[in-house]
Amino acid sequence: PARDIYQNLVDRDYDMKLQPGMLKSWSFENDNSDLVMTLREGITFHDGSSFDASHVKWFMMDYLMNGSGTSYMVDGVVDDVVIEDTYTARVKLANPAPNLLWNLSSGYAAVPSKGAYEKHGDDYGRSIAVGSGPYKWKTRDGDRHLVLERFEEYDWSPDWIGHEGAGNAKEITYDVITGTASRTAAIETGEADAILTGLPPTKVQSYENNDEITVYRADGRQIRWLGFNLNPEKAGVIAEDLNLRKAISYAIDRKSIVDGLFQGLGQPGVNLLPPTVPSQDISDEYNHSFDLDKSKSLMEDAGWTVNPGGVSTKDGEEASFELLTTNASTARNLATIYQEQASKIGVELKPKVVDEATVQSRIKDGDFETIVEGYTWQNADILDWFFAFDMTPYPAWFGVQEGREEDMRANELIEAGMSAGSWEDRIQKFKKAHEYLMENLVPAAPVHYPEGISAVRSEVEGYEFYTLGTTAETISK
Repeated sequence: PARDIYQNLVDRDYDMKLQPGMLKSWSFENDNSDLVMTLREGITFHDGSSFDASHVKWFMMDYLMNGSGTSYMVDGVVDDVVIEDTYTARVKLANPAPNLLWNLSSGYAAVPSKGAYEKHGDDYGRSIAVGSGPYKWKTRDGDRHLVLERFEEYDWSPDWIGHEGAGNAKEITYDVITGTASRTAAIETGEADAILTGLPPTKVQSYENNDEITVYRADGRQIRWLGFNLNPEKAGVIAEDLNLRKAISYAIDRKSIVDGLFQGLGQPGVNLLPPTVPSQDISDEYNHSFDLDKSKSLMEDAGWTVNPGGVSTKDGEEASFELLTTNASTARNLATIYQEQASKIGVELKPKVVDEATVQSRIKDGDFETIVEGYTWQNADILDWFFAFDMTPYPAWFGVQEGREEDMRANELIEAGMSAGSWEDRIQKFKKAHEYLMENLVPAAPVHYPEGISAVRSEVEGYEFYTLGTTAETISK
């Protein structure tokens, strides 16, 4: 829904390439220390207020800077925004920041109306949201029902969308249907026009053979992995033994998981980034794939011996660890599979099923040994979020330690990527950081790259599949 209500300064098209959004164009000047933004004229918000350079200054220097989850985009990156004229803003950069444009294209950088945001205070985003997108907020019922209505004045659709003027649909209703059976029944009966997320893998093939439903598939922005805590005070031997973590990773039969649990949808995971991210394409020698012989050899080289009970021991320690997971069905199934596959090398993973809030709390506190985890992200910054020890708000999500040589080197390489002066330099530096993480830290065992999938009733016209969210202005029925 956010992509219907709001627009971004910078967009990403259907191929994930940067495109103008609310900006007409941009350019870097003064040795990449200035980002000059030329704004599109004539954009207004749903409350009638205008979009201009002063709004850009407020958005970047106040709204993003003070956001609990958005300050990272501009803090230490943007020094100031200078208003050169009504439709030109010069962003003064603390240092060259090629990733700023990417950040500004994310869902976290959607541009709200300043007046509405200041007027509604804590109620903003709960009972009202005001943007400049093709649809405006109408009604909301809790967290599961939202109705948007067409913004008739809308006439500034970016060229890449391929649609001019207001949206075709007069009204769009979003319903959160948590039950899988109820969700699929809704689209099969025509009660719902589309399933945007949460289409079960078991339904994909039958829907692809159903003339009444069209299935859209593409590389996603997600990865599922088995995470390891690298803090020895919390996780003991799992944190101290690199060969053990590698052995567990190589013991996972990713293809069997993709084919069995996910009906062949997606790809086996080989490293810590999804395939849509350029820095995912590292040298194959650093990628992990199923190799049981190599896994057993790593255990032997590290001094682990399988005892009569089937659990490996070393220096009085057992290779037995809690495997933290949520109670979601996919996570529970993965935990069971990890448990079974790790047992083949004498590693005991003991699933501990808790609710999502408990999982997040224990990650924050570093209170876990191994964990069923995953994420959805669009670029290599996720290596910084998860594996740099100085990251906020949750430093060292996976227990990376300041002062330990391997972790210090990883942090150094990640920081080099974050501070790169050009996009190509950034990609190459993040590749080096990525390779180092896969070879010298192994903070997680990559498992699965899910596809982005949606299903739409065939009578819905003009739908374009967009992995960042629905391009609702092109939909009609």
